[in-house]
Amino acid sequence: MTSTSDPAARPIAIISAPGSRGDVNPMIAIGRALVALGFDCSISLAEPYAPLAEKAGLRPEVLISRERFDLLLADPSVWEPLSGLRHVLRGAASDFLRPHLDVIFKRKRPGRTVLVSHPLDFASRIHRDYDPQTPVADVVLSPAMVRDPKDPPVLTPWWFEPRRPSWLISLGYRIGDLFILDRYLGDAVNRTRRDLGLDPVQRIMHRWWLSPDTVLALYPDWFGASRPIGGGVWRQCGFPLAVNSAGMAAEDRQRLEEHRSSHEGVRGRSVFFTPGTAHRHAKAFFELGIAVCEELGRPAIFATSHQDQIPQGLPPWVLPIGYVPLDQVLPHCAALVHHGGIGTTAAGLASGCPQVVTPMAFDQFHNASRLQQLGVGCTLYRPKLQALLAGLRGLIDQPRVDEKCRSLANRLSREEDGAEVAARQIAGLLHRDACPARTER
Repeated sequence: MTSTSDPAARPIAIISAPGSRGDVNPMIAIGRALVALGFDCSISLAEPYAPLAEKAGLRPEVLISRERFDLLLADPSVWEPLSGLRHVLRGAASDFLRPHLDVIFKRKRPGRTVLVSHPLDFASRIHRDYDPQTPVADVVLSPAMVRDPKDPPVLTPWWFEPRRPSWLISLGYRIGDLFILDRYLGDAVNRTRRDLGLDPVQRIMHRWWLSPDTVLALYPDWFGASRPIGGGVWRQCGFPLAVNSAGMAAEDRQRLEEHRSSHEGVRGRSVFFTPGTAHRHAKAFFELGIAVCEELGRPAIFATSHQDQIPQGLPPWVLPIGYVPLDQVLPHCAALVHHGGIGTTAAGLASGCPQVVTPMAFDQFHNASRLQQLGVGCTLYRPKLQALLAGLRGLIDQPRVDEKCRSLANRLSREEDGAEVAARQIAGLLHRDACPARTER
């Protein structure tokens, strides 16, 4: 797609990225790829991530202030299965929906606009009903977001979560829609629709929320093959692995090299621990990391954006560090212990690093389940010392695990970056005749 000096004549992508860095990174990666195709890009996000968007050549639209964002994440109940879901849905409805709709109306260029929608963006879908000539590309970040009554995703840590029969799963979806999802989203969505002269909708997260234009999965089919019920053309794009390929700060690189030369020659490769960029209540997680690495006789790397979580008086063989590009660190590590976010999961797979996942909420349970099914990880709910020891000993330097990790890493190295595949699909939406026709399901 060619660029032009006239801004009004250039195509524009209006991207939504509510949530933490794990939500923002892949949407920025898609935006960067669209810029390379000649698009202008605006992206709605929280204030802490505005510099990332600017660096990628996107126009940031700050919809959530730093203070509000910090307040949302300060509550530890965000990291519980049900209460976390309530927090996220309320935030999407109250903090993001109307402001992002305002951005769409402010920035759109008739006939030259495509909306790129995060799963918690309901404004783009409302606008699609209001103005069908402005297409929407839905981005699905994890297979946990796809409903499949025959093979449902794992959504909780509870042993009694039903897995079959399919009619029972369908009934569960219906009950969840009526008593949880519509309860927290319905008022805001339907009030906005009413203001635009649109009829109300029910079961918002069942069929309606999916774009009738295209739905893009940012993971490969071997990680999750289920297709959503309803929606437009479905395309599995693959992991957006380039999001982890930013340059490392010289200071961090030097500290990592010193850590390796001082400790890994004696104690072996490090175990990498991270609770995710948004988690602010992880001191116990890192304390457990110290205890387990003491038992294993291995060094450790603790990565967190919130250094106040790091315990005081660390042993010399523990390196505390901030946000680092995982693709430049994990290939040198013995194992990865983390929360199960899809970005960290993908980086671990691409690096050939075995993974222990300690999921807390959202898509983390299903991502952990997939790693276990693939034979490259294990899942621990609220882990204790002996359980984590056993998990790591069952993964580190185990020939069968190493072989599976290398096989998947090699496979990913041959696959095209998912953000670039997605960007081409999105660009094609502005040329409707070139797009496959919608198929009903």
